[in-house]
Amino acid sequence: MISESKSDASKQGADIVALHPRRNRVIAMTGGKGGVGKSTIAVNLAVTYASRGSNTLAVDADFGMADLNLLLGVAPKKNLLDIINGSHIDEALVSCHGISLLPALNGSFALESMSARRRRVAFDAIESLNDRFDTLIIDVAAGLGANQTAFAGAASDVLIVATPEALSLADAYACMKVLALRQGIKTAYIVPNRVRSEAEGEEVFARLQSLVSRFLDLKLICLPAIPYDSRVNESGATGVPFVRAYPDSPASRAIRSLARRLDTVAVPDTRTNATRSFWRGILAES
Repeated sequence: MISESKSDASKQGADIVALHPRRNRVIAMTGGKGGVGKSTIAVNLAVTYASRGSNTLAVDADFGMADLNLLLGVAPKKNLLDIINGSHIDEALVSCHGISLLPALNGSFALESMSARRRRVAFDAIESLNDRFDTLIIDVAAGLGANQTAFAGAASDVLIVATPEALSLADAYACMKVLALRQGIKTAYIVPNRVRSEAEGEEVFARLQSLVSRFLDLKLICLPAIPYDSRVNESGATGVPFVRAYPDSPASRAIRSLARRLDTVAVPDTRTNATRSFWRGILAES
């Protein structure tokens, strides 16, 4: 089982002292393939950053198959579709577990297939939030469509979630290829998920690194792997993030290690307002 050693934790803790918990972050969680656990990681990473003092917004950008509200155990009265139809964005925001959530709508063909004009309405509304949050975590839908690549390509940090299965690795590579060639991203962070050992996590990264180094101009950085942990599914069923329900579980320790590691290796966004720049990038894609 992967564990976070005390010496490593102390060293990483020292590394992030100079980084203010409220510095701007825009993190896109993707992976190309559905079912690899990116939504679960997104929710728990958001809660982790919030617990460190960051005003955090999680955006469900899986417009057709939204599920962040289920993972957070909330039933929003309004969602992104209501915003497009004229509701104020504050009516859709939900506060839960220390973070704010902007929900989408599960099974919504109207959201999944919305026109450029309606997309612009949604993004204009969301951009109004940019001064209210320090950390923005975007759960990007599976696939390689225009919405997915636009969201991921505009973020300052792109996290690619991959499991050891061959299909997951193939889809993760396809995702990185599109982002590198169409969106021009230069760095991607690999998050091995549901691994059974440290060696298996290293193998996930090594296989992706081998492909990328041969065919793409893209730097890969490996973040701490998330081990297989039965409590992850248990917390998902109850609507309580596992970092809160089981703070000492292997998966929870790994998420905290991931957050620390990302802060040590990620280049702080030097733009005046990273979240504003993110939404401007999305609007340009529209």
